[in-house]
Amino acid sequence: MRPFSWETLSSKTILDVSPWFSVIEDSISLPSGRVVNDYYRIQAPDYVLISARRDDGCFLMERCYKHCLGQIILTSPAGGVEDGESPLQAAQRELLEETGYEADRWRSMGSFRVDGTRGICNAHLFFADNLRLVAQPLSNDMEESELLFMTLNDISSAISNKQIPLLPDIAIFSMVTSNLFSVFPQVDAQ
Repeated sequence: MRPFSWETLSSKTILDVSPWFSVIEDSISLPSGRVVNDYYRIQAPDYVLISARRDDGCFLMERCYKHCLGQIILTSPAGGVEDGESPLQAAQRELLEETGYEADRWRSMGSFRVDGTRGICNAHLFFADNLRLVAQPLSNDMEESELLFMTLNDISSAISNKQIPLLPDIAIFSMVTSNLFSVFPQVDAQ
């Protein structure tokens, strides 16, 4: 059976906690004619995730507490895309703000929808190469982090023992270490 599109009959925002996220309630008509009056989806700003490598082949990671997980984890530098900012500009800004590093070469690893059922946002993945320290990280009043450099073997072990539990981090390292890497073009860092 071939799937068909749904029709949105109405939408209303039932929770708006900007700039973090909004919850929208849709009334939809299915191809069968059935009407669903309480289909919920989430809208949140897009974000960037950066796999950043030093010239010795080690990757920059952040050890930080994630309250929704209730644990300290390892994750890649990341952050929101601000209004009027391209994903590349956001990645460069977030890398500098969170870590104090800049990169000589950037590669877009693609933009992906976070959740096909709830919507949520797009994740823009980047690879940054030839890191150089140019400043101190900006202090963040909510999220303290420890910066560390890890080899790919260390990262694989951290994924296996769930120190890196977030799917976007696992996806970007899988892409960087696979043949998929070559299909993504280098982008101009300016």
